[in-house]
Amino acid sequence: MKTLSRMFLMAVILGLALTVQPVCVCAQARQFGEYDVKAVFMANFFKFVEWPSPVREYRLCIYGSDPFGQSVRTLEGMKVRGTMLEVRRPSSLRALGDCHVLFISSSERRRIRAILDAVRGMDLLTVGDTEGYAQEGVMLNFYIEASKVKFEINLNSIRSSRIAVSSQLLKLGRMVGDE
Repeated sequence: MKTLSRMFLMAVILGLALTVQPVCVCAQARQFGEYDVKAVFMANFFKFVEWPSPVREYRLCIYGSDPFGQSVRTLEGMKVRGTMLEVRRPSSLRALGDCHVLFISSSERRRIRAILDAVRGMDLLTVGDTEGYAQEGVMLNFYIEASKVKFEINLNSIRSSRIAVSSQLLKLGRMVGDE
């Protein structure tokens, strides 16, 4: 119950910070678990992305080994912009088309190109937390700097998709690659 309360408090704090203050939002990775913070960030990403087709239920997918554990389970059933959030763990590339936000685990490092090729043209936001993922084409990639969770952005990958990412979110990350 304590973890749920902490996650709720963190979600509220990050939600307010992301919607009210367009300066760097950097949650302390050591105050909360690193993957608690990353899970809350991913839930908040849904607030700043528009999909070309109407969405009845948001689907956050984790592909590969799941580093989140309980952190992401607390997001299950949460409402974002009035829409229910569902967490999935697809086991095949074919199933990735059902995702809205796709977290690609570091366990898939050797297959990252094949995964990105498989999802090219799909209406989803790709997210990772592995060094070099943004340069490979992952749209948003978490990293730790000074004990804070931050993210880098591959704007070319975002622009080549059909999703629309809010400029508010883009201001919060560090751009990589050709801008």
